[in-house]
Amino acid sequence: MTSYKNQTPGQSLSTLQQACRCISKLHGYNSIMHKYLYFLILTLLLSACGGGGGGGDTISEANQNTAPDFIGIIDYAVDENTMDIATFQATDAEGDNITYSISGDDASLLSIGGSSGILAFQSSPDFESPQDADQDNIYSVTVSASDGQLTSSLGIIITVNDVVEGLGGVNMLLMGNSFFRPYAERFSELALDADFLEHRDTIVMRGGVYGTPIGLWTTEDTNTEIKQILDSGNIDILGMTWYFNENNPLSGFTEWIDYALQNNPSIKIFVHIPPIDFPADWQQTAEDYGYNNIRDLYGYLVGDLTHKSIIDQLRELYPSTEIFTLPTGWATFDLVDQYENNLLLDDISLFGSYDDSIFRDTKGHQGKIVVNTGALIWLNGLYGVNLRTNDSDTGFNTDLHTIAENIMDLHDPDYKQQ
Repeated sequence: MTSYKNQTPGQSLSTLQQACRCISKLHGYNSIMHKYLYFLILTLLLSACGGGGGGGDTISEANQNTAPDFIGIIDYAVDENTMDIATFQATDAEGDNITYSISGDDASLLSIGGSSGILAFQSSPDFESPQDADQDNIYSVTVSASDGQLTSSLGIIITVNDVVEGLGGVNMLLMGNSFFRPYAERFSELALDADFLEHRDTIVMRGGVYGTPIGLWTTEDTNTEIKQILDSGNIDILGMTWYFNENNPLSGFTEWIDYALQNNPSIKIFVHIPPIDFPADWQQTAEDYGYNNIRDLYGYLVGDLTHKSIIDQLRELYPSTEIFTLPTGWATFDLVDQYENNLLLDDISLFGSYDDSIFRDTKGHQGKIVVNTGALIWLNGLYGVNLRTNDSDTGFNTDLHTIAENIMDLHDPDYKQQ
């Protein structure tokens, strides 16, 4: 018997004609049986040809293309200033190459590697300045994986978290003696506590006159140490302790400023004005200089001997360099006044140990309560911190923040950092 499967339409028609002739010979052309067999054969032939819809076999399911298999996490959380979010991976049953793309409300703010599937922000997200469509730090995109014909997609949500970034900070070189170092060390702690997380400092200390600007300059090993620090070229502020040479008030100051400016052209300079030493002799010292009390003498030291004789002259020599002062010594005099008037809220002695006295020796080295107050003066003078709202723990019941703030309020604004 002739097979009709997979024959071309021409072949099927020839076979149909042959079959019809056979039927005609057997039954007669006009018979009813002839018509019935004719249509029966026609139906069988059309079925063998695919129902008239085509000339080939039906495609099996095994050869059909399927969309990429794409599953994964759809909810992400990243810290602000983080660029990369996630890497997406889809698989394809047919082994086709997969290409990734994104769409959606916030797609313009992100990017994805076409072949890598790495999803990232185009610029670092800032929690304080959200750029997403709703400005709520929740970014929405659709990630798609395509094999070139079919596509699978995932709706993705990225939440940006806030991060305590701090208030910046600068790099300081602080050099002086024992009437300088305690303030520098405590100030460094207060700066970090006040969220100046990028604050950096290097403290160089030598005792007595060896810690003054001219003493540090003329001592060979110290001179070399400090120059190496300045040679780095990354010092923002240079702090020196006050010292007055009647014959040459600028002695030591000009040498260090000249050297600092070579590799640190934008450096700022400040001069720390310490208290007067030997507190037991304050009254006699004041009278020897023609003043009624030690506060008046210190006022002269700040205004005339420091601002006029040193700072003003330095500003003339270095007009492009900012030079200012920190009147730290006022903290000592104010706390002594409060002690003598029984206004301190702590059990503090005039002389004694570091932790519970104003002075820890007859030379006048300052105790902890004075150092904390002076360091707050530095915090305000160097970083502009509002001491009335600053909550740094001083360890004392006496309101040292207000004492320091009042001192800076009274400090001549022409000699503050601008």
